Amino acid sequence: MTTYNQLELKVDARLENLSVIADFISGSMSQLGIEEGVFEVQLAVDEACTNAIKYAYSEEGGVITITCEMQGNDFVVTIRDKGKPFDPSSVPLPDIGADLDKRKIGGLGIYLMGKLMDDVSYSFDVEKGNTLVMRKMLAGKSREC
Repeated sequence: MTTYNQLELKVDARLENLSVIADFISGSMSQLGIEEGVFEVQLAVDEACTNAIKYAYSEEGGVITITCEMQGNDFVVTIRDKGKPFDPSSVPLPDIGADLDKRKIGGLGIYLMGKLMDDVSYSFDVEKGNTLVMRKMLAGKSREC
């Protein structure tokens, strides 16, 4: 598998930095020559980083590291934090068919990540912390930047 330039951002895990993260995602995609799917990737990354800030770090602070790269025809975003471990498979699927007034507030982040991205995987390592890898397949993308 061919990997092209890898772009990285390290940012304090604070909600006010979500706009910095969104700009990094759009800038990285632009730098890599990607025009399609920018909003979807930004939204998925926003959901993932919000979860890291609110739950992994419990808003106590820490660092989130985000890398963006091309792997073949896939745009890959890797998000790392050293907060509390989390198993996304433990979260039940939301009932999106329920009436709005009967739905629980929140709880759509993991669902949205799975719908917006083509592949989402999570791992935890005692030394490395949480790693979330999200992949967006791009039609016909194969140039090296």
